[in-house]
Amino acid sequence: MPLPLSQRKSLRDNEEHLKNAHETIKSALGVDWTFEFDFELITSKCTDSYVQNSLGECFYKEVATNVAECIAEQSKDEMIKEALLEANTNQKIIVAPNEDKKFTQYWAYEFVNGDLRVHFKPSIANVSDVKYFKLATIIPSPGVFSLPARINLKENSEKFTEAFEKAKEVTKMDWSYDESSLEAVYPNVEATYQERIGDIFSEIVTNICYNLATRGADAMVLEALQEIAPNAKIVFKYDAKQSDYWVWKFVGGDLVVSFRSICNTGDNSYIDFEKLL
Repeated sequence: MPLPLSQRKSLRDNEEHLKNAHETIKSALGVDWTFEFDFELITSKCTDSYVQNSLGECFYKEVATNVAECIAEQSKDEMIKEALLEANTNQKIIVAPNEDKKFTQYWAYEFVNGDLRVHFKPSIANVSDVKYFKLATIIPSPGVFSLPARINLKENSEKFTEAFEKAKEVTKMDWSYDESSLEAVYPNVEATYQERIGDIFSEIVTNICYNLATRGADAMVLEALQEIAPNAKIVFKYDAKQSDYWVWKFVGGDLVVSFRSICNTGDNSYIDFEKLL
């Protein structure tokens, strides 16, 4: 059944906003994405007066504009931009109501079968939420790390580098950390910390390097350190059964740093590793 004349006119009168939203996305991503609205379904499920009387203003002027601005702002991060392009293979944005009682948000984004879907509760409210939704939290990410975790690691890359350089100044060793070991322990990091993996482990590495440089200032300690850890590599390990929060061991030329929980990370600054040399 076709939409009433008043609703069709509302869509027509606000079509310029939809076109502008398309252009905003194209300018940000370099490709054309299209919006898809099933207005017969939407108007049958959303019975409030705003949707019924101002259909174009609601979905073209407000929703489409906010979606476009959300994408444009967050795709300024190249990692998010690349991930968006890989995830939305159909280059389509489907806006549709979600009647599932378990759906508690007013608005949410989701990738389904190569489409970007924007779901909303049939009782329209808080349309501005669409603009500020954190896309990185729902974009599929290859490998172990979530996209927010990958971004956070990238944001902290300089802190890792600075810590290793300070250790090198004293120990004359090119320190690094084993990336595969960080991937291995990541699932064991508390969920609330996972998106901050870069913040947390750059601080841990800074503490480790501080300890290496401080104790390595003693020539005898340094000589022993160079002999026992020729790889100058920090390997992370999760061990739920160890009694201390943090334990150091030298294994196969590496420094193995194990933990049972992300707690008391500052301990790594003061562990007396001379006893292990």
